[in-house]
Amino acid sequence: MANDNQEYVTTYMPSLLQSIPRQNQRQTLGIAEGALPFKGLDIWNAYEFSWLNSKGKPEVAVAQLQVPGKSAHLIESKSLKLYLGSYSNTPFSHRNEVISTLESDLTLAAQAAVGAALLTPDQVQHEGVGQFVGTNLDLLDIDVEDYYWNPEFLQLESSTTVRESVYTHLFKSLCPMTGQPDFASILIQYNGNSIKHEGLLKYLISYREHAEFAEQVTERIFVDIMNRCAPERLAVSARFTRRGGIDINSHRTHHEDLPPEVRLWRQ
Repeated sequence: MANDNQEYVTTYMPSLLQSIPRQNQRQTLGIAEGALPFKGLDIWNAYEFSWLNSKGKPEVAVAQLQVPGKSAHLIESKSLKLYLGSYSNTPFSHRNEVISTLESDLTLAAQAAVGAALLTPDQVQHEGVGQFVGTNLDLLDIDVEDYYWNPEFLQLESSTTVRESVYTHLFKSLCPMTGQPDFASILIQYNGNSIKHEGLLKYLISYREHAEFAEQVTERIFVDIMNRCAPERLAVSARFTRRGGIDINSHRTHHEDLPPEVRLWRQ
């Protein structure tokens, strides 16, 4: 990890980036290396990204970074914040140079091709804020006592085959590096035997004192639902709120198509 005297570096320093092997955690889920049970993408949105143009004038944009779920490493979020901050007093000749530098550094760190885009304030304003489509689990009136990861809450309602989308805004887990809370909205879309909504919501709430990286949480939810409910098709999307001006949105799915990107009310 970067130490305290690196926290305010404002000239380009790619060595600030830190990455973490994905396979260490995937082994605990029974996922063999090279045999992923899902496809996926991790999308970072950095809302406080800035650099200097060739005349020394500051430029601002939302830096959107797309890291493939199949990459060997994930990017540690604090190091990403420090790395992006190092652009702030660094001159670049044009925007494409900024994009190519981001893609080169992050591809090296993730060990897979990372895509980068710089979204203008007008683009972000035009896209606006959206919402999940489906059944809001938060409306259920349930008693909750368990705040530590417990997949036993996942149970089938019946053998009736359904196709549904459900979501919650009540999700919280902990950052394994700092212990700080990570808040998120979770969208689950599946085809298969009906899953009990009450148990599904209790399961998602049970992450409240669970420490794990956002990308790994998404994979754990996917694997737990597959193991206990065996849907024919499944997609799990986790949209985490900003920390340090950056949010992460992690998608894991059976199929190539990912759910539409929707910036939610807390993002």
